[in-house]
Amino acid sequence: MKKLFYRLAVCLGMVLGFWACSDDDKPGGGEGAMYQVTVQQSGEYQSYIKSVVVVANGTTLVNENTGEKFKGTAVLGDEELAAPSVTLSTEGGAVEFAVSGGVVDGDDGAVNEPMQWVVVVRKDGKEIDRRTLTFEDGKEISADDLKLYYK
Repeated sequence: MKKLFYRLAVCLGMVLGFWACSDDDKPGGGEGAMYQVTVQQSGEYQSYIKSVVVVANGTTLVNENTGEKFKGTAVLGDEELAAPSVTLSTEGGAVEFAVSGGVVDGDDGAVNEPMQWVVVVRKDGKEIDRRTLTFEDGKEISADDLKLYYK
């Protein structure tokens, strides 16, 4: 039950944080760019509760690992982040692109080794950002561990 509460709190915080970035209208006039974000996980990542939210200004997002499509906003939880690497791409050009993520300790009773995220963002095939984040055991709930915004 505690794990479910943490997951819901992290997801809700991130979705609300980026709600203003989302726009259900598709970009017009050939504006926008193709974006891609890859989250590479290492360390004891399966012992943590993780969430990533990607907002693409109403443009469809595709999870390249599973083929699943999301209209404008993708919310990935533990199930979707079970693989060591997850990639989301826009299906069309997006005027705005935002990535948010958070990680919390999955079990207060166990001591877990750290986990790491390497987050790579590409715009029209060119790498425009790379962030490395390390999460350690005992971390409090936080929705602002990773906040990236591109226009």
